[in-house]
Amino acid sequence: MRAYPGRWPLLATLALAAALAPSLALAHGSMKPRHGGTVSEAGETVVELVREADGIALYLSDEDEPVPSAGMAGTLTVKGPGAPVEVALAPGAANRLEAKGAKVPAGAEVTVMLLDQATRAKSFTTFAVK
Repeated sequence: MRAYPGRWPLLATLALAAALAPSLALAHGSMKPRHGGTVSEAGETVVELVREADGIALYLSDEDEPVPSAGMAGTLTVKGPGAPVEVALAPGAANRLEAKGAKVPAGAEVTVMLLDQATRAKSFTTFAVK
């Protein structure tokens, strides 16, 4: 049988990467809602979308720690019946971003764009609202 010396290190690397993949998916904290909403990831940030009586709130966390909303901005795009509606997000208390007056009907798709105003880094996520 012929030996392929370059093959085994590659196979070992691929096996290690496959073994680590499930732990990498959980690297940024719990995906369980803490405020009664729906949870998704935007880059390295866990985002919880909560429909409230007076609008929409987003709660930000990373590694299960709150991410301060000061210095953050963004938009919420709601795609439901009719034309898409875009609403600005504003910092609220602690790790909360708010879209006062925004409504999200059941069955809508919501795209969130977050902007770190200090670094100008953008991240995106999408929610399917039930």
